[in-house]
Amino acid sequence: MLMVLMFVVITVSLMTLAYGQLGVVLRAESIRLKQQQRDEGTLQAVAAALALLETGTPPSDPYVCGTTIVTAIGSKAFTITFTSQGTGVWQVRSAPTGAGETPTAMPSTFAPQSGGN
Repeated sequence: MLMVLMFVVITVSLMTLAYGQLGVVLRAESIRLKQQQRDEGTLQAVAAALALLETGTPPSDPYVCGTTIVTAIGSKAFTITFTSQGTGVWQVRSAPTGAGETPTAMPSTFAPQSGGN
């Protein structure tokens, strides 16, 4: 009977250790998933802004515009800010558009518009 009691105590102890480790793994995985969802649209918005920056320089410093990105959880609006850091060097920041904010739509190009006759 003493052997059975020892076996039960050891088994319960091992299960407690395993459960604690499982909890740590589940918390880490849920944090990683939330970070991935948080960054998904922001990274795509920055990529679109960098592609736009390849077409020319923004018309003002700082230049603020907005875009909508389709993410796994639906469409999200982002505000893009271009800030000059010196000659030919730009800082590009992306953040979710806040309530009540209405930035101008992101243009298709920064190339100068020709006033053709």
